Amino acid sequence: MRAVVPGTIITATAKIVSAPVQAPPPTPVPKEPPRKDIARLLFDASWYVSQHPEAPADEDEAYKDYQTNGRPAGRRPSPLFADLRLPARTTLPQEHLFRVTASPILSRMPPTRYLELYRFREKRTVHRPSGTLAEYLRRAMIKPDLIGPDLTEYDLRIVAYMDGEKKRFSADNSEASQADMVSIVLVAADDVGVLEDTIVSVLMQSHETWELIVANIGDRAEVDAVVRQFDDARIKRLPLDRHTTPGQARNACVAASSGDLIAYLAPTTLWDPDCLLVLSNRMRATGARASYGAQAVWDGFDADARLGWSFKSIRFSPFNRSLIENLDTLSTTVLIHHRSLFEEVGPFDDSLSGHVDWEWITRMTDATRPEAVPCLLGHRFLRQRNESQAPEAAIESAAGDRGGGEAALHEARAKLAARADWAQPFMTTDRREHLAFSNSRSVRSARRAKLAGLPAERVQIIIPNYESLGELEMCLASIVEHTPSPYNVLVVDNGSSDETYARLEEMIASFDHASLLRETTASGFSFAVNRGLAEIADSNDKILILNNDTLVTPDWLDELRYVLFKHEDAGMAVPRQVIPAGAKALKLHMPAADADFECDINLSSQHDNVLDPDFDPDDNLVELTFAPLFCGLVRPEAIRALGGLDHRNGPHYRSDWIFCEALRRTLKRRIVYTPFSKVYHLQGVATAKRTSLIVKHLSHPKTLI
Repeated sequence: MRAVVPGTIITATAKIVSAPVQAPPPTPVPKEPPRKDIARLLFDASWYVSQHPEAPADEDEAYKDYQTNGRPAGRRPSPLFADLRLPARTTLPQEHLFRVTASPILSRMPPTRYLELYRFREKRTVHRPSGTLAEYLRRAMIKPDLIGPDLTEYDLRIVAYMDGEKKRFSADNSEASQADMVSIVLVAADDVGVLEDTIVSVLMQSHETWELIVANIGDRAEVDAVVRQFDDARIKRLPLDRHTTPGQARNACVAASSGDLIAYLAPTTLWDPDCLLVLSNRMRATGARASYGAQAVWDGFDADARLGWSFKSIRFSPFNRSLIENLDTLSTTVLIHHRSLFEEVGPFDDSLSGHVDWEWITRMTDATRPEAVPCLLGHRFLRQRNESQAPEAAIESAAGDRGGGEAALHEARAKLAARADWAQPFMTTDRREHLAFSNSRSVRSARRAKLAGLPAERVQIIIPNYESLGELEMCLASIVEHTPSPYNVLVVDNGSSDETYARLEEMIASFDHASLLRETTASGFSFAVNRGLAEIADSNDKILILNNDTLVTPDWLDELRYVLFKHEDAGMAVPRQVIPAGAKALKLHMPAADADFECDINLSSQHDNVLDPDFDPDDNLVELTFAPLFCGLVRPEAIRALGGLDHRNGPHYRSDWIFCEALRRTLKRRIVYTPFSKVYHLQGVATAKRTSLIVKHLSHPKTLI
């Protein structure tokens, strides 16, 4: 029998493929209207004069009086700014009072009232509106920055609902115990950003049991001068060497802290006054070990309006592990977690110069599913950038979220792949080199007990094929390597040439549990699947339909079987559909993703197919409305009831949709996605290079760049 080339265990020094993607032609940018004076629009002259009769009656003069005299004195510019309510333990220096009374954020102004001012009134191309919160959440799972920058009325309704939820959570927990100490980690470097406002936002927290550890790894004099302005024993300075890495700084802060809960801030972020109260009590209520909220992202900081110079987005997403692996979508600055979680997953990686938080988040979410709280709890102010800078390149590197350049990103992604216990290089037909890798060792270990309870059962695997040899061989070899449970493979050749078929016969004969069925005419994917289904009609085994250009990874089939075993109303289980970096379809399905790294597209913006992001949070299962049949495990009774695929009404992608609709509507069965089953959809692979690439990788791990 044919020996299967084993996967390779990679090391942290390996470089992950980052395929260059040709930039699409530039989209015409509509001319921006003159920027509004947001601070002036937030000022109510008649109200202000009524409260301060000594101010001039003229509107313009009244505003000048507010700027010169009122704001420094801590006067409010309009009734939308709530009365100053300092927490009981907080004393705010007079010179910083305006940072609250002039701040729409810290004075608890309803967020729609200031976001409304950033709307564009002329007709512009905007995103698909979300008519309900449920609709927003299922779309935000794929596109976390769904709201913004062009705000619609539907967006403002969602933000208003978030604000209402925050108020309800805050009211419900206003009398809750504040015994839990929250240790707040704040790393400051050379650019102090809006550090004074950041500290004031901590002082305004309604959850008052906190300590703020400020690590100074930049200009000590400037940072120390800022921190010393606030005479509060809960604020502690931690001077560090200016050559300290972001990871070392974070770890030093955690080591110096004493709280059972840990949170993070950056000098370019602010918290809503109820941030800690909401997140800590949502953790307590749900039993979660971590929780996170929504964050408004702004370009620049308008010192008069105490808001961003321009609005970018509201960033929030229900938990989506596969997207987190591709993109830094979950900011630590709106995250809180138990100290035990830090101890379990380990400290921040102190060798990285950037993307430190993202690397830690990928480890943290290996260990637990954080609770997603749909409340606007934080604000991030990106530095203004010039035209020569790449988008988002200006986010603070000291915060560890990003920064450090492409080399740091590649290094962080190498750490992600290094945690896998199986990996295999491959090359696509465009000559790009890639690395397929499994779920992490820790995830597979944690899942082992659940998979051990599965019954012994055989699965029938149907693989349509047309004129493919190398791709199919790679697919079959991966099945042999990663499928310990019983199975049979039926390859249905769909009209390949005599020469190809002869070579197929020889190939299939070299694999155990594999057989070949010939269809003499090229009748399409759906017809070939039906021919295979007819051959196994007498079997009562579960049926897996699989593309021939796939590469399966460890536990792929057992994780799909687990879904159908656990949920009797599930008619089909589907895995991650991971496509390589640079694939044309990547941005179509996942517009938020980074096209320079592999990405799962079974949760798809193109298909708009997420139905319930929280269908089964214990196992991170998501209910879908549709999934392409590139890989799907189906119950045999569903196949019999529906009679296979409708190959007469058009191409395979239409028959896939018809099958999914009938499965859900006619049979009342669910389509369930699991992120723990990972299958690569290679969409063209130069398999002749497989062996040589593995040798190259083992000898020179840095060649996969």
